[in-house]
Amino acid sequence: MQKAIVRNSLISRRGLQQLLTLPEEDLVYVSLLEILAKFQDIKQFASEIHTEIHLIKPVLKILGYAYESKPKYFDDAIKGPDVALFATETQRDRTSPLWGTPEYYENTLGVLLLKRFGRNLEEGVSGFYLAFENRIPLYQLFYFLKNTKTPWGILTNGKQWMLMKKPLAYETRVFSIDLEEAIETNDRDALHLFCKIFSLNGLSKTLVELHEGERQSLIGRLKEKKASLRNAIAGFKRKTDVFPRIVGGLSDLFAEDVFTTTRNYLSDNNVWVAKRTTPADTVDDFNLADISSYLLNKKGAAPSIDLEKILFGTKSGHMAKDDLLSLKILDMTPGFGNITSDLVDGIAYFSFILPYRDKSTFIAKWEDEKTLKPYILQKLLYGIEKSHVAFDILQYAMKGRYGTDAVNHRFGNPLIGMSLADIVPHVDTKNQMGLFSKNPLDILSDIRKMYRHYFSLSEKIREDMAIREELAERLAVYCGRIRDVMDLITATYFSKAVDERRIHEALVILGSEGDSWSSLTSRDWFAEAKRIARRNGFFHLEIEFPFLVDGAFDYIFVQPSLTHVWEDPFPLPEVTKAYIKRGMTYLKPEGTMVMILEHPDEELFRELARSKRYDTQAEGNMIILRKKGTT
Repeated sequence: MQKAIVRNSLISRRGLQQLLTLPEEDLVYVSLLEILAKFQDIKQFASEIHTEIHLIKPVLKILGYAYESKPKYFDDAIKGPDVALFATETQRDRTSPLWGTPEYYENTLGVLLLKRFGRNLEEGVSGFYLAFENRIPLYQLFYFLKNTKTPWGILTNGKQWMLMKKPLAYETRVFSIDLEEAIETNDRDALHLFCKIFSLNGLSKTLVELHEGERQSLIGRLKEKKASLRNAIAGFKRKTDVFPRIVGGLSDLFAEDVFTTTRNYLSDNNVWVAKRTTPADTVDDFNLADISSYLLNKKGAAPSIDLEKILFGTKSGHMAKDDLLSLKILDMTPGFGNITSDLVDGIAYFSFILPYRDKSTFIAKWEDEKTLKPYILQKLLYGIEKSHVAFDILQYAMKGRYGTDAVNHRFGNPLIGMSLADIVPHVDTKNQMGLFSKNPLDILSDIRKMYRHYFSLSEKIREDMAIREELAERLAVYCGRIRDVMDLITATYFSKAVDERRIHEALVILGSEGDSWSSLTSRDWFAEAKRIARRNGFFHLEIEFPFLVDGAFDYIFVQPSLTHVWEDPFPLPEVTKAYIKRGMTYLKPEGTMVMILEHPDEELFRELARSKRYDTQAEGNMIILRKKGTT
């Protein structure tokens, strides 16, 4: 069965097992086999119309649908769904005169989009201007569901059948099965699931009841878990007391390998958490961020955002696909990954809608849904999470949902750190440098030049790759030392173990041989400063995100009131201003900072609107700050 199920983010593992217990339909299986057998003779040269007539429509009849197929342009130059699905012939006849209107689709059980036999349903194809019909079929169906009130959509090439639920925002909840594979391998379980899920009874009753039953069961389970977690940590404030109780309390929901960063932190503090001996009864990986927010945020579920308003409502001029997929976006409070997921899903959908700037362009990894979302997560999105537990869950959620790590999301406190420019006042320019010492200001200048050179080199040309590797080694040494110096300077706000004299000593030998630096790092005061840095999550953005040496972010997202159950809240105006002060340094001229609140706050808006450094706009629960360009 696993081989025939191509993709599943719609039905839980427990739900699939429940469906398999329903009565089998042998006559339907035999009919499907006969239809596929007849189609084998023409499948090699079957066009889209052949696939529809000889395969799709006969299967739809077996599945119990009344259907209507009258292609019509859905929108400007966009052909509508190929087939509309109804429960009865009477309902179809009554609705038919309204074809193509919003009222028509409101009365359908679902719509079906079909492609020629065997066409990849998750990849676009190059063509004249990459017209709508050539774009990613999965997102063609997504577009129809977003713009109609029909609850279900089916996408098929005859071989692969994909069911999509109408999205609430930009999420893709799909179940996909290879019908030909199931029949050729006599996979009875897969055939059984196909009939129970894709049939008229499946869409109108079975799946509705299944999802509602699972929803109610999950709500009850999570309510109990939320209460038990809060009881377990009641009265405790220290992370070394709270985190073991959180990790232990979640062990029946999460796999054992989730809390790597948290366990390492506890281990560094001589605290160990017992490992679970029985397998966890894991929750829906697709909704992991939302579930975690409900359990572990003081305010519960994360607030929603209007991503279309953020990305397009504050920009003048027309944005192309190339522009969208070249953005740099920072989330300073990613939490469990709610906003990150919204950004990945939303940007993927918008990239489908937007044209290329050069209409003859076709970039394959942008036209494949399987590579597009990992590309967005790895190339566009950055994050700084200050909670070990939240950081671990975020990484686990992204891996489960998109199949890749959030490589640019790091652990640290975004409000505690320095910029390279902040080092300059600590350089003693009055004292003469040693004979073999290099001026720290020259080293900072060299780092900037090396990074500019590094990012200008190709990752594909052999000669460039060799130079990049050499530069990477030199930069790793320099940046490691710069990070140490920044930690020393920042630690002075927390301890008297480090003073200006010791900072100057570190700066003097910044460019020295390795032995001199090793001698410095072996001293007790240095080790104490590094312990303070780890304990408080010092985060220096230009070191962790090197493109900032010569670049900046287009967007920065902040949830200033986001507070986990083990944390004490800070006054909203003060913490909001702290994020603005820290973030604006790394925002492009005319870049946008988005403050996401639990609810609209007019008083905070009026206070922020007094600033002359940015234009302020209130949009529901968001305050959007657009940085004013410098002249």
